[in-house]
Amino acid sequence: MNNTEPSATTMRAWVIEAYGEPMRIMDLPVPKPGPRDLLIRMRGAEVGRWDEMLRTGACTTDRPFPLCLGLGGAGTVDAVGTSVRGFAENDTVYVCGYPLHDNGAWAEYMLVPEAYAAPAPAGLDPVRAGAVPVAAMIAHETLRDLLDVQPDDLVLITAASGGVGHFAVQIAAHCGARVVATTSRDNRDFVSALGATMVVDYDASNLGLAIQARFPEGVNKALNLKAVGSGTGDQVAQILCEGGHMVDLTGTVSVDRPAVQIDSDYMVRGDGARLLAIAHMIDDALLDVHIHGTLPFERAPEALEMVLAGQVRGKVVLDMT
Repeated sequence: MNNTEPSATTMRAWVIEAYGEPMRIMDLPVPKPGPRDLLIRMRGAEVGRWDEMLRTGACTTDRPFPLCLGLGGAGTVDAVGTSVRGFAENDTVYVCGYPLHDNGAWAEYMLVPEAYAAPAPAGLDPVRAGAVPVAAMIAHETLRDLLDVQPDDLVLITAASGGVGHFAVQIAAHCGARVVATTSRDNRDFVSALGATMVVDYDASNLGLAIQARFPEGVNKALNLKAVGSGTGDQVAQILCEGGHMVDLTGTVSVDRPAVQIDSDYMVRGDGARLLAIAHMIDDALLDVHIHGTLPFERAPEALEMVLAGQVRGKVVLDMT
């Protein structure tokens, strides 16, 4: 019979007590699962730019302060709700916890609805699995659902060596698309190996000219992930061919092009079915997870600063074992 009571009463968590304040570790009560919830003993927690958005209030939640940070991670099921049927104690799972249900992933325990969770990829240990869910779901949903990438589409992906970007290149290539990717000079070979057809230095003085020299017709789909530096989003919008479609996750596009579609209000949401599909891709060697750095739980602020510096290849993850 599944346990419905947590194995501990208190937990350490990285929290803020108001938007914009520095994060700090605090002892909090371990939440108790409702009928459809999972309580997860966290082993690995994802670090991404979205964590800074939550800290500063650029992305908000109705949950009260102190507010625990972290949107995704992996661990083992510690307790389950009375109506949960698909999971049991000690199952290894990974989760995307947005919209935030009770507490974030940067805590020793995380409470989420069972619909936000899936069995973790079998080929990854729980720490590495903790680096995957949010970034991979963003890449998967924007490319497969919003952009509906098809074979022979010409897809531009900016910041292609980062957390979301390195998943996006692989997923687009797996769909049969031709991928044009932007990254730094140091990451050209890395991004090419992920499946990019063409790799452009993102410091190129004119991104559009560099791409249109090889593809004069422009690209028909684009995923813009590069917020650092001025003008990238507008340059991407200008490269779109007539009837093209772009998802801009940076909110930096200011040009008006009525002949193209630009989506800029996307927000990832917990989806166990999508996480399961991503786990299958990882276990079938269709999606590689590159870890740039693994830092202990106590160094969460340093991990976030590493991501915000914009020089990360792949993912940064907190080790909570």
